[in-house]
Amino acid sequence: MILATLLLAAAPQAASAGVVSLGRNVLVAQPVEGRVVAVLSNVRVEAPVSGDVIVWGGNVSFGPQGEVRGNLSVFLGEIVPSPGRNLPVKGTVSTPGTLLGFYLSEMERAPWRASSRQGTLTGLRLIVLSVWLFVALALLYAFGSPFARAAACAESDWSGAVAGGILGILTLFLAAASALAILPASLSVPIALSVAALLVAAKIFGMGALFLLIGQRLTRKVAPAARPSSLAIGFLLLAAVSLVPFVGEFVWIAASVVAVGITLISRFGTPRYRVAV
Repeated sequence: MILATLLLAAAPQAASAGVVSLGRNVLVAQPVEGRVVAVLSNVRVEAPVSGDVIVWGGNVSFGPQGEVRGNLSVFLGEIVPSPGRNLPVKGTVSTPGTLLGFYLSEMERAPWRASSRQGTLTGLRLIVLSVWLFVALALLYAFGSPFARAAACAESDWSGAVAGGILGILTLFLAAASALAILPASLSVPIALSVAALLVAAKIFGMGALFLLIGQRLTRKVAPAARPSSLAIGFLLLAAVSLVPFVGEFVWIAASVVAVGITLISRFGTPRYRVAV
């Protein structure tokens, strides 16, 4: 999202097309026909904005004549309405709290049922996928060799990765449930949180290794210098499939199971030493 804002800021734009700002506060003193996008900036709306207002890392305040005729999205900031006046937004208002409620409602929705806010859901998925790519590249930079070992281990034992993922998730889930049911809260809660943290770490590491493996199979390059591009290609393929309605959700779930299995059978990519007797 920040990268898109930078590209928009660098491109020439007409005055009526909208406002894009990075690190500089925005004062909407005259009507704006397009949208207002601000990153690490505060926005003061004193005049009508016909499009959306999107703010990352800043506050949005309204004057007596200010209004937003589109949607208002504010992340890591506050919304300050004009005193004695309702919030002048004709569209939907999105904040981390409202997005959390929307996400929880989507978790309860069956995959074959259509969503009432498909555009918002697609936007959330794109944001999450961008975070996945960033985290995977960061881990590859820090742990290049363990990633490569985990990918090679999965390539040589696909059935083991699938079985390891299924059995590993079931084992960790049952361990957490048993701790919560049997042990006192002073012990069960830390154990359950530790198990959840282990499962999350296993999925994150395994997904990066899976991206790398898919990219290496497509590019047929396994050299260390080619790992970032291979990981990006594998990610793009799996991300594109995950955006396909109905099918994509099941593909991503299956990939998550395989990712946990890759982590477990490779032991987070640790080398296997052979002792000569």
